[in-house]
Amino acid sequence: MVTKDILLNGEVVGSYESPGDYQKDFELVQAFLRQKGLLKEVTVNDSMYGQANSFARVANELYEKGLKTSPYKGDCVSPFVVNAVFSVELYLKTIHNVYGNNVRGHHLANIYKEIPDRGKVHVDSAAIDVRGQYNLSAGTDIQSCLDTLSKAFEEWRYLYEQNRISTEVQSIRYTMHVAHEACCRARSDVVKKTIYASCTKHS
Repeated sequence: MVTKDILLNGEVVGSYESPGDYQKDFELVQAFLRQKGLLKEVTVNDSMYGQANSFARVANELYEKGLKTSPYKGDCVSPFVVNAVFSVELYLKTIHNVYGNNVRGHHLANIYKEIPDRGKVHVDSAAIDVRGQYNLSAGTDIQSCLDTLSKAFEEWRYLYEQNRISTEVQSIRYTMHVAHEACCRARSDVVKKTIYASCTKHS
């Protein structure tokens, strides 16, 4: 058998003797983490948020490596847009999930419009708070960005089928930042309310 380290959030928390079977490895690691009280339940909302972060991370890496300075690296544009816009979609759907909603589709403006008012408060406040970090045209707001990007996920995946598509990198990054920040605020808001309700119940 081979001794393998168990990593949690990048840190070694233990080790085990691997039997050389993936499924058994998984079960041994799960049992170890559970025994040590380190196994955190992953909710659907956690998974949605994590996946949104993954697509946003890829989009940011593409921006840093190929789009941050002019001229752009042409082969970075399409995957940047697809990953960025899909992350926005998932962040907005995660906000829906926070409030018990389940929505489908890729049309960003429609997904935003259906967010409950208490969720929209987080989107709108985040839009104001981060706007100054981006070089946006006068009058550009989060609603206009979502309207412009509503079909981008579908169009940019099949760029070869389009005659011409224009894009504004700064507004996409702004929209992605707003969606991420709003999602964090919505998730935090619900956690705080849950803790408060729990404390009230047992007081």
